[in-house]
Amino acid sequence: MVADTTTPPTQQLEEFPILENYDVSSFTGFAPYPYPLARLTQPYYQPWEEIMDQLNILIDARLLRSAIDQMPLLEVTRLETKREQQRAYTLLCILAHSYVWGSGLDIAQSIPEPLAVPWQAISDILDIPPVLTYASNDLWNWKLKDPQGPYDIENLDTIVTMTGTADETWFDIVSVSVEVEGGAALQPLLDAMQAVREDDLPTVTAHLKVALLQLSKVGKILARMFEKCDPAVFYWKIRKFLAGSENMATLGLPNGLEYKGVSGGPKHHMGATAGQSSLFPSFDLIFGIDHYDSNGNSAGANTGKAPNTLLAKMRAYMPGPHRAFLSHLGRVANLRDYVLTKKALLEDSEHSVQIKELIENYDACVHQIKLFRDTHIQVVTRYILTQARRGPPEGWEDYRVKVDTNVEEKKAEGIKASQDQQKDEGHEPAIQGTGGSDLMPFLKTNRDETNATKLLPTISANK
Repeated sequence: MVADTTTPPTQQLEEFPILENYDVSSFTGFAPYPYPLARLTQPYYQPWEEIMDQLNILIDARLLRSAIDQMPLLEVTRLETKREQQRAYTLLCILAHSYVWGSGLDIAQSIPEPLAVPWQAISDILDIPPVLTYASNDLWNWKLKDPQGPYDIENLDTIVTMTGTADETWFDIVSVSVEVEGGAALQPLLDAMQAVREDDLPTVTAHLKVALLQLSKVGKILARMFEKCDPAVFYWKIRKFLAGSENMATLGLPNGLEYKGVSGGPKHHMGATAGQSSLFPSFDLIFGIDHYDSNGNSAGANTGKAPNTLLAKMRAYMPGPHRAFLSHLGRVANLRDYVLTKKALLEDSEHSVQIKELIENYDACVHQIKLFRDTHIQVVTRYILTQARRGPPEGWEDYRVKVDTNVEEKKAEGIKASQDQQKDEGHEPAIQGTGGSDLMPFLKTNRDETNATKLLPTISANK
């Protein structure tokens, strides 16, 4: 028998993700295109929608809980489309968080069966936890003022807010606008990755330039937060509604949240936070921006190379298809290795001008992500750190946090001592995010790791 001496076939590289296969749009990114469903029209679901219609009135009158307690227990099996499922999930998330946090100092420790059971069921279908997430609060909670108009921030509006304030509307649509403008960079970046496989240097650079135009918009959009969202309104009225049931003892929820009629005991879920957006994790994967645990170093200096556990945890709160997109993207990302390979040839290559242009545009894209994270730190400083040092404005006593001193007395004493020590050492005291994280070290570390990814910082800083 003659041995087979033919060359084995070349191993096929994994295809790049197709955006639409993961509920991602080449036009609006992770935000639904053309826009989310604003209402469930089936008569069966009108008990939910009718309460949502009166949400702000019922919260202000302290009647929301009694209305929800009397809701019928509805099945989610009649929801026929993904848009309907997303609307149901969004609706139940907002009703649940309004139920828990919307009665002043009286924080509900459980939610009733007519709300908890369908909420868990629709969450299972969508592969996302039953808690207010970035997806339900932002991605699936917007509309166009003029359905025929542009997808810019002036034409965006929320479907519903929990406080009924213009400040909450602006807070939400700034995030949506970031998603839309930044999301339009995804397809050019995937096209750049395809050109990498073909070693088509000019085409890689051309696609990076298109992506750069979009990336240059996102930090400017985030900075518009200051225009119409008052920091005091955000911190004292809006922020508590975003809180989850994990690490929330200081907000009056020490033992998690009980879902009546759902097995498994009290739930401990992270609340809604922009860290649950899939947009910037996508950029991190594409540009090779790595994030590591900082071992508690508030200056952001990493002492180890363990992947950042909080960022990994936040993925669990993204919609299932978006998580799958990130996993696929991580397996095929090739841009940074390609740019590094070309950079090694910069001095000796006849294509040095093209290589330098490639590196400059790669760095310029990374720099825009770094600038966005700079702005995010400024937003957190103004809207959370500064407000945390102050008490609520006069007449806003209902929005204070009521802590059970019997449970929290020793913990509070320890936190106070730690904060005093940090102030003596010139550090900001630790401030907890709605997701339960220690905000400022986390954000600063992400920003610094982004900046460290640039290859020619003195050049890219001028872009």
